[in-house]
Amino acid sequence: MNKSISMIILQISVALYLLATGILGLSGKNWFREGEIRQAVSAIFRGNVAEVVIVVLGICAVAAGILLLIDLFGIEIEITELLLIILMIVWIVFIFLIDIYYPITKKVPNFVDYLRGLGAHLMVLGGMACTSKQFGGR
Repeated sequence: MNKSISMIILQISVALYLLATGILGLSGKNWFREGEIRQAVSAIFRGNVAEVVIVVLGICAVAAGILLLIDLFGIEIEITELLLIILMIVWIVFIFLIDIYYPITKKVPNFVDYLRGLGAHLMVLGGMACTSKQFGGR
């Protein structure tokens, strides 16, 4: 396990973010300000299907966060990489719905807040990519 301190910090931050996001999603609370994940899922699915998708995403996020933390101790679990790739794909869809589609269809209240949110979403995506073996991390 030959990781730089910056990669360790990045992996810890991504793991904690995914863990907290999953827990909040499973508890029924908003995952982000104004329930962005719920808005994104509701843009695609309705009713019970939306709730099932939110629960599945919450479980995946919690599992990926835990597996990334376990990986810090040198214990590699094969499903970690698959979960990260699935979450990256979902995150790209999320970024499209929340940061591209929604602002086009609705008026963006504050452009600086919009840029801040977009930047945060891209940082999470980049962090997941950096902690993935497929994209040069870990």
